[in-house]
Parts: sequence; C-alpha cells; structure tokens
Amino acid sequence: MYFKFTVLSLFMLVTFAGCAGCSHQADERERGPDVERGRYVVEIMGCNDCHTPDYMGSGSSLPEEDWLVGGTLGFHGSWGTAYPANLRLILNSMSEHDWLILARTMRQTSPMSWVRLPKVTDQDLRAVYRFVKYLGPKGTPAPARLPAGVIPTTDYLEFPEPH
Repeated sequence: MYFKFTVLSLFMLVTFAGCAGCSHQADERERGPDVERGRYVVEIMGCNDCHTPDYMGSGSSLPEEDWLVGGTLGFHGSWGTAYPANLRLILNSMSEHDWLILARTMRQTSPMSWVRLPKVTDQDLRAVYRFVKYLGPKGTPAPARLPAGVIPTTDYLEFPEPH
C-alpha cells in the first residue's frame, strides 16, 4: 500500500510540475511570431485609431489589454452610419477561415474599404486574428449599424464619399 501511495504521489507531483511547465510553454507559443506579427499589423494599419476608444487621445499609451474593444463614435456617410466593431468579441466568436471571409466582404459597406484593408494579405489577416484571439474577448458590442438616411443619436463624424 505504501508503495502504491508513493508511486501515485510521485506521479501527481511530476504531472503537476509538468503541467506548470506546459502552461508556460503554451503562453510562449501563444505569444509567438504570428501573435507578434498581428500586433504589429494592428499598430501600423491604425486599427486602434478607431477600434480602441481614446487611443489617439492617449498618445497611444493605452495598455494592450484595452485594445480593439470597439466604440460608439459613428462614421456617417451615404451608406448610413457604421461604428467601430468590437473586434475582441467578433473574432473570438468565429473561426480564422470565417474571419478571412468577413475581412474580404465587409469592405463593400464600410469605411474600411477606402483605407488599408484592401491591401492586407491573407497571411497578415491571419496574424491579426491570432493576436486578437490571444487578447481574448472583452467589452460590449458596438452599436448597431444605421441605414442610409438615419441620423445617429450618438456622436459621429461625417465621412466623405470615396474617390
């Protein structure tokens, strides 16, 4: 009986110690090159400028854990009013494949179609997805999009027509 208890105790000790090591390795793997590339793409594309409240006013010093939670400042134009989506909730609720489809099709009815998104490669979109998944879900959904002709009750910017 003593032998069984010792073996079981040793097994549990090794298992728990091993799990602690695995957890650390998993964290490093999650924050690997794809996640770092995604963070970089989010920064150089200016995603935080719209999708992170107070990012521009803070001198870009908001902590990463507050990034990409969407906003209530609307972008109003002939298409209606679009709000910066909470990417943390959206991407954490979909597959990487579905994100690629969304990123390619949302352009048709979004101010994003006129900025940088059309030039982003699938590889970089995948990296953005992995970065956002690494951050995890946070915040609340952005206000619903308003159709053309409806004036928003939230703060908004009048967005020019594309040229």
